[in-house]
Amino acid sequence: MIHAKWSFIFVMMLLASGTKAQDLTLDQLVDQALKNNQQVQLSRLNEKQTDAQISEVKARARPQVNLTGDYKRYLKIPGQVVPASTFGGAEGSYQVLALGLPYNLSTSVQVSQALYSPSINIGLKAAKLSVDLASLQTLKTQEEVAYSVSNTYYNLQTVAQQMAFLRSNIASLDRLIQVTDLLYKNKLSQGIDVDRLRINRTQSQTQLESLQGSYQELINALKYLTGTSQSEPLSVKIDIDQNASVPALIANDAVNRTDILILERQKALNEQSALNTKAGFLPTLSAYGVANSTFFGKDGENSVLKNVPGYWVGLQLNWNIYDGSARKSKLVQQKIESQKLSIQSDQTKENISMDIANARTKFYVEQKNLIASREQVALAEKVYTQTQLQFKEGTTALTEVIQAENAVQDAQNNYLNTLINLRSADLNWKKASGTIIPKQ
Repeated sequence: MIHAKWSFIFVMMLLASGTKAQDLTLDQLVDQALKNNQQVQLSRLNEKQTDAQISEVKARARPQVNLTGDYKRYLKIPGQVVPASTFGGAEGSYQVLALGLPYNLSTSVQVSQALYSPSINIGLKAAKLSVDLASLQTLKTQEEVAYSVSNTYYNLQTVAQQMAFLRSNIASLDRLIQVTDLLYKNKLSQGIDVDRLRINRTQSQTQLESLQGSYQELINALKYLTGTSQSEPLSVKIDIDQNASVPALIANDAVNRTDILILERQKALNEQSALNTKAGFLPTLSAYGVANSTFFGKDGENSVLKNVPGYWVGLQLNWNIYDGSARKSKLVQQKIESQKLSIQSDQTKENISMDIANARTKFYVEQKNLIASREQVALAEKVYTQTQLQFKEGTTALTEVIQAENAVQDAQNNYLNTLINLRSADLNWKKASGTIIPKQ
């Protein structure tokens, strides 16, 4: 029974070790990045930190309790100068009178409550706006991360496709080298023909090895963006969807842009800051109550310890009537800041409109170019195949075969470049229109 149990575990371990890692799609990579990217995590911590600021502002509106204590041991009791006549002395003369005991201990508890303080309510509204701003800044970080992941992913797919083209070309060259070498042995071709083909193969192999290095670099970049350890494997789906389309256009694209929303919150915060500055012209009123207990004592044969309690309540008014025009100067600065934010908002909206128009135009152009370049690849491959057959039959020279091969590579590279441009235009359109990740 025990032997059967261990056999079962061993088989399961073999099956687990042989399971191929799942190839992650772009959506899965983006989701992983939005959860694990360190920059996104820092933004979320900023959100939590801002949430705590609301509690801090609310605390200012609640009662405040303070406990103080003071202990004194007088080595010489301080005195006061009083008229000597108070104690039967001569008029016009004074004497020093020391009052008190050498040991003094005083404790006091004070409870205060703000009754009127405009800055507290203003500060609470500003704190809530800060929370909204922190949330938008997190969303902005997520959009930037999603853009970087998507851009890296498309580059990875392109490199993978280039590698596939090169492997196919190398396999075709290997077959052609075998045929040419056989023709040379039968004195139907020249030895230099084989050398030319081998030179082309070496060049293609060198390009392939270079692309393999680029591929690994892009994988490492995706690991960094998605919060994956560099020591862990990352398998990515590299199949290219050649049927991308522009998402449906929406009315008033600029509204979806996080940049605009951030500027709006910053402007609202600046307005609250100006209101808080104006509140500085008004007085604040607080109520308070104090419970005090003071112990007086001395040691020695006639030791004494006396407690003198005291209780009182009151109202406290604070009013900074003149501060040297500091508040007035601050209001001027805040007004200028509001004007700057308005200009930045208008500028951003214009820039967004331009980005959307350019990305849309670029996408449609590259979409047409992709169809044409795909046809060029098919045509070049057809010519290359026919040229190879003609060469094997001895009806054409090797030079034409090499030219046909180069034409295939040029067509493939042109196709890939067009595909890169198409993906870039699609990605830039999503970024410009604020749809790169769904808004919550």
